[in-house]
Amino acid sequence: MKNERKEVRGARGRGRPIGSTRTKLNKVEVEDFLTQSLNQILDNHLSYTQYTEWCKKTNNLSSQQSNEYWLRVWTLLSEKYSLEREQLINKHLQKYWLLYDLALENGDISNARQVLNDISKLLGMNEPERIETKEELHIRFKFGNDE
Repeated sequence: MKNERKEVRGARGRGRPIGSTRTKLNKVEVEDFLTQSLNQILDNHLSYTQYTEWCKKTNNLSSQQSNEYWLRVWTLLSEKYSLEREQLINKHLQKYWLLYDLALENGDISNARQVLNDISKLLGMNEPERIETKEELHIRFKFGNDE
């Protein structure tokens, strides 16, 4: 009787269930899989369901695991592009200034003016002027017998 209890207790113990054949990824493999996932999503324009199917086919992942990786990939993407935004703006500014200098050297003032317009747009300097409107609203409630 004691042996039967030990067997039952062992079957319901902690850890992976008996019969689970999935291998657990270590940190390096997880990072590698995240970069593969990022490239797969961006290159092939995968939707959520397509991504989960891809995860099931390639790495034999469950839908819950693929959901976790999906969320991690999108947080990585948002962090990456928010950090690179300033660098991209600086690169564009440098190229615009080179175009401006080249236009001035060639005596092409109209192109130089257009480049300056593009620079001001990139920096957000020519936002539309704000029109301030002040409006007073009156709300009248009628409760039946009021005339």
